Amino acid sequence: MLKQERHHAILDKLKANKKVLSTKLSEELLVSEDTIRRDLKELESKNLVYKVHGGALLKESRILSYDERSSADIDKKKKIAKKAVKLIHDGQAIIMSGSSTNLELAKIIPENINATVYTYSLPIATQLSYHPLIEVIFMGGKLNKAAQVTVGIDLVTSIYNISADICFMGVDGINVKRGLTEQDWDVSRIKRSMIHASNHIVVMCINSKLMSAKRHTVVPIQEIDAIISNIDPTDSVFEDFNAIGLTVI
Repeated sequence: MLKQERHHAILDKLKANKKVLSTKLSEELLVSEDTIRRDLKELESKNLVYKVHGGALLKESRILSYDERSSADIDKKKKIAKKAVKLIHDGQAIIMSGSSTNLELAKIIPENINATVYTYSLPIATQLSYHPLIEVIFMGGKLNKAAQVTVGIDLVTSIYNISADICFMGVDGINVKRGLTEQDWDVSRIKRSMIHASNHIVVMCINSKLMSAKRHTVVPIQEIDAIISNIDPTDSVFEDFNAIGLTVI
């Protein structure tokens, strides 16, 4: 099998399974593991896969590190944060997902706001620790060091015990048919628990995530109250959302 044919075969398997193992590819493609490792390295250099120990992941399946997420599309996230901060008022119990957009929101909450913020994001909790009046409740669990958030069943259980006035939630994908979706199954469970614990759900997403869908459904679109994006709320991309009565900011 020629190298180009192997690359196509590897990418087809990745699209079907989201991950591949070098040992299994070696057996299936009848080449050495060293050859497979070189193939994966070359595909990674073309930004098509993410190479890990023993194999590779489809590029979109990898959970981005905190540094990668926080630096990407920063101007768009700041624009969203400026819209979202207008929804924060004295006395609220607020729950924030671990999105980098929420980090930008945490940075601009006015110093005269007295509220309680629940979060499982280490950077957001740290940022809010400098706010003079915000009470910060950091929800623990196993720390995902790359994403700088806690994960696991302990976190989900603690979220279900909260009663929040408003939830600010980052998103991997959202559309009317699939609702709110995430690439990672654990993240989808965490965000579902956040929604069930909150009275008002605000989804914050940059325009590239509108009308897209990922693998795991969090909740149907009917459970979302508002969307805040970096683009004008009158844009035609929001027609389907407006048709079902969703607030677009």
